[in-house]
Amino acid sequence: MRHYLVCLFILAVGFSSCKKGEKHDNIAPETQLVFESINLSGDDRLNSKVELSWFGTDKDGYIKGFEISLDNTNWGFVTSQDSTFVFELSVGSDTTDIDFYIRSVDNFDVVDPTPAYLKIPLKNTPPSVKFIETSLPEDSIHLVATFSWLATDNDGNETVTNAFLKVNNGTWYQIPTNASLISVISNTVETNGITDAKVHYNGKYSTDLIDDFNNNGINTFYLKVVDFAGAESKVDTSNEIFISSKSSSDLLFISGQDDLVTGTYKNLLSSQSYDFLNYQIAEKQPKFWEPTFSLIIEQYKYLFIHADANVFTNSYNQQSGLLLDFMAPSLQTFFNDRGKAFVTTSFSLGDDISAISEVFPIDSISTSNGHARIMSDSVIYPVDNLTFPSLSPTNIIIGVSPFNPTQDATPIYEAQLRGVSGWTGPKVVAAKRSVGGSTNQIFYSIQLYKFDKDPVAQKTLVESMLTELGL
Repeated sequence: MRHYLVCLFILAVGFSSCKKGEKHDNIAPETQLVFESINLSGDDRLNSKVELSWFGTDKDGYIKGFEISLDNTNWGFVTSQDSTFVFELSVGSDTTDIDFYIRSVDNFDVVDPTPAYLKIPLKNTPPSVKFIETSLPEDSIHLVATFSWLATDNDGNETVTNAFLKVNNGTWYQIPTNASLISVISNTVETNGITDAKVHYNGKYSTDLIDDFNNNGINTFYLKVVDFAGAESKVDTSNEIFISSKSSSDLLFISGQDDLVTGTYKNLLSSQSYDFLNYQIAEKQPKFWEPTFSLIIEQYKYLFIHADANVFTNSYNQQSGLLLDFMAPSLQTFFNDRGKAFVTTSFSLGDDISAISEVFPIDSISTSNGHARIMSDSVIYPVDNLTFPSLSPTNIIIGVSPFNPTQDATPIYEAQLRGVSGWTGPKVVAAKRSVGGSTNQIFYSIQLYKFDKDPVAQKTLVESMLTELGL
């Protein structure tokens, strides 16, 4: 049986040829291992990761280094007096004995003619694998399941050589051992029932497919790993996860507010068919926005998003931000791929909008003291297109955040504002951005559901914006 020694500092130096001591006046050095023997057997044997120490003495000189061998023939030179070794066992074998030799080399290149020797009894321990429990999706999600996992081995995590993923009663599919983050989405997102699914690794896209994925149904995921000796871990099992499919609609409605507000917007979009995502609480949002959210929205051509100034905390990594902050990187890719979105939101005084301003047609908001109001007898009005309706709120709206559009944006709505406590600022409350002559972004920095004095005009405005996007 052939054994292999994995030792970083030996590999870095390389093996040297065997040196023969020459006769000269000095006395050859002596070598000793800290352990003269390891008398272990059965389950008490060492695992394949072993720490060893040694030292040398020379009566008429000094020790400049040591030579190590596993066969008393081929030697490798080192200068340290201890190291951690990972020994390989033959595939299919869980026990072996390693012959370990070490000899000192003095300052005259004379080697110890009687190397120290140690027989190392080894027993391979099987690896283990587990889903990171806090990373697993909630019981019901849309289109994409993303989760992380961890494999360990007492013999050294580097001895884990293969990892496998299975969905439901499907076949085991090999995945990269360094793919700590996995995303799974149906290969045909509008198909209901058993189908193949794409498997993406560490946020990077792949064309790898896994079978027996239940689109618009319940799925259970399984993991196992195998080490260098062929020892297999116990299988770890995820919770049951219902993964909904995509409908035939190309519009995705994303809610970031409570049921009452969401219901108002659903009524305003009643002429449209759409799929719906409820992100009004953090626990319903993706734990891994990237790539989960990107994979979801790339299945659609149009997005309708409503949110407010509420700050959310990600339930997995505890990062905090506005809902649009979390969405922003994915939305940038979505827009680059010619996706289109209609957004209505609002900000609080002092909000950092840098992440949003890099994506939407909003350059900045006023930093003036005081605040702006829209009174119940005031309106938001179209800047140029007079076919768009003007709207008024039933109640006074306090803390409005009009904005300065980006240079490539076109203002589409301004507001009659009342500054309070010395407030000054722009009047624009909505702007659009176009690509190739086609509108792909419509952004409102006000909550459109509040402009309800004339419900017919309110619905007309929403429908006009969707038409502007091409719906």
